[in-house]
Amino acid sequence: MDTQNENRESTPTLGIKDKYLEQLHSDFHLVSEIVLTQISLASSLLHQKPEESVLHELKRNEKIINSLDITIKEKVINAIMLFTPRASDMRRLIAYHDMTISMERVGDLIENITHLILEIDFTLDGFDNYKKLLDKMFVQSGKMIKNAVFSFAGGSNEMAYETIHMDDKVDKMDKKIERKLAEGFGNEKLSSQALINIMNINSISYYLERIGDKAVDIAESAVYLIEGRDIRHVKLSNP
Repeated sequence: MDTQNENRESTPTLGIKDKYLEQLHSDFHLVSEIVLTQISLASSLLHQKPEESVLHELKRNEKIINSLDITIKEKVINAIMLFTPRASDMRRLIAYHDMTISMERVGDLIENITHLILEIDFTLDGFDNYKKLLDKMFVQSGKMIKNAVFSFAGGSNEMAYETIHMDDKVDKMDKKIERKLAEGFGNEKLSSQALINIMNINSISYYLERIGDKAVDIAESAVYLIEGRDIRHVKLSNP
């Protein structure tokens, strides 16, 4: 009889805990989708005159990201206090916490990038080609974020490691843009708008490289969840 009572008491607790973790996963999936949308919206500003509806969506999404950041962190803390999670669940909670920090930071970087793009005049001589270079960085960094999230959701450590190794490509793109700017405009007398263009393009490239770094952080959290191994300070060999 005592055993039956114990089972009846424990079952609801397990159900609540599982439902709580599902809600956390749903919240993280939502913030991931919004961040990927932000990357796409920001990249579209390179090629078209900014519409008020697009700028409004970017601002609205940033507020949602910040709100979800707070919500997820609070849920992680509450889960630890309420459920005394076992090791595997604790790793998952820590992963959600760390990945949400990375996602919120990506949102901030996209917000910075948006402001910088709006100040650039790509019609000035010598600047049009940089739209293509930045476009490639948007695609690569967005792909890294998507792969990192998928590696977590699908429990794929292979995709997580693949994301980490992709970071070298984004780093090289950033250095290429910095080098081309120096070579292309280093010996010219420049207008104030040209100087703004150079500084902003260089900053956008740097921020996109930082988004790649955040994707690596998420992939490392996925590896921690799947393998129980912290690889943040481990030098990985290229495949």
